[in-house]
Amino acid sequence: MSNSWISIYDNSQEARLMYVSESITDLTGWEPEQVIGVGGYDFFHPTDHAALRKVHVSNVINEKMSSMVSYRFKCRNGSYVPIETIVHYCHDVLITCNFMYDPQSTDHKMRANTADHVYTCLSDGSLQLSGAWNDRADLLEDAMATNVWHFHNGNYSREKRFSLILNRYSDALNIVYASRLSQELVSLDIPNSIGMSFFDFVPERDVETLHAQIDLAKEHDMIVRIRFDWITDFERGLSEPLEAITSCTDDGLVMVLRPSSKVTLE
Repeated sequence: MSNSWISIYDNSQEARLMYVSESITDLTGWEPEQVIGVGGYDFFHPTDHAALRKVHVSNVINEKMSSMVSYRFKCRNGSYVPIETIVHYCHDVLITCNFMYDPQSTDHKMRANTADHVYTCLSDGSLQLSGAWNDRADLLEDAMATNVWHFHNGNYSREKRFSLILNRYSDALNIVYASRLSQELVSLDIPNSIGMSFFDFVPERDVETLHAQIDLAKEHDMIVRIRFDWITDFERGLSEPLEAITSCTDDGLVMVLRPSSKVTLE
């Protein structure tokens, strides 16, 4: 039986669902067409709403590449199941990988050890920060206590990123989905790229390393960071350096990519 699924939310205050993969049905009873277009909070336990809004606003305003939060998700029959969600912010959407929550499992611990921030929604409605690689816990706690959490989805500059969903069951990692900014950032012909191998766009020198790193994500459904060159023009031998973050579910491998900055230090 499946243990995980993919969801894509918009970056609005309501966090509306734009896409869900088919394994959500096995785990919650919902059919994808029943949840698409619905605000995410309709599926979250009411006691978890305030805590999840803090996480959502933080992910949007700070454009976090990876965070993880555990909370309760509503099933079609009205019951709630504990899940943990890895969130990757991608320009104007949030791409998530959702797993049944088992705090004692190795896969959970691998995910928790590789996410930038790990949150837990407690039964009393509070939000617990369980880990933060990039920030001191006391600074994050201070931020949560201030009006920085007031939602503001204004005209601020967003980093350009694109996302892919790849077939995890194929060694070729065939492209199943590519977001619109992939055309602008790496000149990807989106319609023609569907079904092509991800490695068709990777220089041969990088293939072995990427295979090894992505296999880690597939084996433990964990978060993996990678850097490589994306071939943008085969005839002229042009490529674009990228950095990406990837995680994996039963329904596919998710990747969020952005241009990699190169700075010469004198």
